[in-house]
Amino acid sequence: MLIHDRSYHHWDGQLKSGRVSCWIIIARAELKILAQRKFVRFIVAIPPLIYFVVHGVLVYLVNYFPESTALLKIDPKFFKQFLLRDPVFPGFFVVLISVFAGTNLISKDLKYNALSIYLSKPISWIDYIIGKTSVIVILLLMITGIPCVLLFFEHSLLSNDLKFLVQNYWILGSILVYSLVVVFPLSLLIVTFSSLTTDARYAAVWFIAVLVGTPILQEIIEQVTRSRETEIISIWGNFDALGMQLFGLAPESQIWVWSAAVLVIMMVLCLCVLRRQLRLAHIRN
Repeated sequence: MLIHDRSYHHWDGQLKSGRVSCWIIIARAELKILAQRKFVRFIVAIPPLIYFVVHGVLVYLVNYFPESTALLKIDPKFFKQFLLRDPVFPGFFVVLISVFAGTNLISKDLKYNALSIYLSKPISWIDYIIGKTSVIVILLLMITGIPCVLLFFEHSLLSNDLKFLVQNYWILGSILVYSLVVVFPLSLLIVTFSSLTTDARYAAVWFIAVLVGTPILQEIIEQVTRSRETEIISIWGNFDALGMQLFGLAPESQIWVWSAAVLVIMMVLCLCVLRRQLRLAHIRN
């Protein structure tokens, strides 16, 4: 039969969107690369595990040795401090993981011109950003939300009755929300700095400068103005204000509203910078 006599039917199927699988593939590939680096594996696994085990032992002691409650009390403040211990420079492990796992995420693609390969595929810049950012989000949740939820259930199960769970069930929601409040802005911030340079060391310096510099600047301005409202200048101060509100520890103050606004603005700026940097890099390539 001649080819012009053959019958070709129009395909009536529906093309399945690959957007979800695109960012998952990117995130999975980055996690595999990080897992191959022994030093990163040590930083990501060992210190957080020790941190979790120590607090797990404390929860055990409180439940089986009642006299220890004089020194430690399992209440909303305990879980809030687990997620963000010190209002001056908290989250040491959070910063450590962000620096060693996040500074290379985009900078190495810019260095080796791999970004053009990514964007030449049927993916958008949003897929690319979600895939890269989700790597940091996953790693940071392993030191914040996930172990804190496990500590909550540990204390609930070890308690003699269900009184703690009945009275404090809302803490579980506060843990999950507060974890995301801390994790998402920091993840976007480190990924943004990674997109501004081809050298990961510069991204690490800029990231640490923001985390250390904003509290110092806030303290200086507070000493001059004698006002606690300057807390919104510090990124850690904003995290602390929102944590106090979520866990019911805040005084009658609306500072947390301004803190939430500052973090939202910061994330929007990060997304704008990321989009601009990716477009410029794609045009150059």
